[in-house]
Amino acid sequence: MDIRISFDYELFFGKASGSAHKCILEPTQKLIEMAIKYKVSFIFFVDAGYLVQLKKNSHHKACKEDYEAISKQLKQLVSLGHEIGLHIHPHWEDCKFENGEWKINTERYKLACYNEIEVENIVTNYHQAIIDIIKKPCLSFRAGGWCIQPFKFIKNALIKNNIFIDSSVYYKGFHDSEAHAYNFLNAPNKSSWLFDSDPTIENNHGQFKEIAISYDKISPFFYWNLYAKMKLNPSFYKPIGDGHWLVDKNTIYKHFHKPTNHFACADGYFASRLPAILYNLEKQNHESMMVLSHPKSMAKYSFLALDNFIRLIIENKHQIVTFVR
Repeated sequence: MDIRISFDYELFFGKASGSAHKCILEPTQKLIEMAIKYKVSFIFFVDAGYLVQLKKNSHHKACKEDYEAISKQLKQLVSLGHEIGLHIHPHWEDCKFENGEWKINTERYKLACYNEIEVENIVTNYHQAIIDIIKKPCLSFRAGGWCIQPFKFIKNALIKNNIFIDSSVYYKGFHDSEAHAYNFLNAPNKSSWLFDSDPTIENNHGQFKEIAISYDKISPFFYWNLYAKMKLNPSFYKPIGDGHWLVDKNTIYKHFHKPTNHFACADGYFASRLPAILYNLEKQNHESMMVLSHPKSMAKYSFLALDNFIRLIIENKHQIVTFVR
């Protein structure tokens, strides 16, 4: 199997964004060291709106320094063979840097909150912000918050930017909140497929390819166990990132009472699920596996679990790949 391990390279979007150092730079450096150890490459979906805002606010010393540090790390990632994908959280259009911190506004969290011309400008400008740093275009896209729908708002913008690979969908995924929403209930239980106007509907003549985030079904016991571990040993399971998630409390409470449709993830204690997910995909004869994670959400535990998972991949004769072969 082809295994792709991806990370959404971004800050938090809750009541505190966290710092570039703790959410992005420090944990990504640990991932770089792990990749060097095993001679593998990861995929980093870079939140390009953040880059745009850092550059726009470069008259602030903190923003200038963060932009320079992140640019340096992105160049390092490319030089080491990691792949950079375009990740868009359009709410950056409405965020401000005031009194030394980001004022996060998620009222327009989805690209669908903008008209088609605005979406084209956002996609093009954000993509260019990455190109300006790494000197090469992105080949893949991941929608912020999985909000890839309705795709008609995004399709033409991606075509104009020559991006034809998406990795936003996971089997049975569904979420509906004020900030963001997605519905992947019609998506096929496959590793990848072609599509045209709807990423959840396979079209053998479609010009886009969906590389699906691998599916996982999690029992309530997992969340009770996670809750206990966080209470008993928070320093081992708590994320390195120093910000706060954008939280839908109603959804979180449901996790403790019924099984959850989730996805392969190396964040925190979720990394413990990776071997089981791989085993299930092997049994179903899937051609590939896609892991979605975040540097900001990596904990001491998850680095150890990911290290073990990479060794398992190698022992089982699978290969860790990017989109560029």
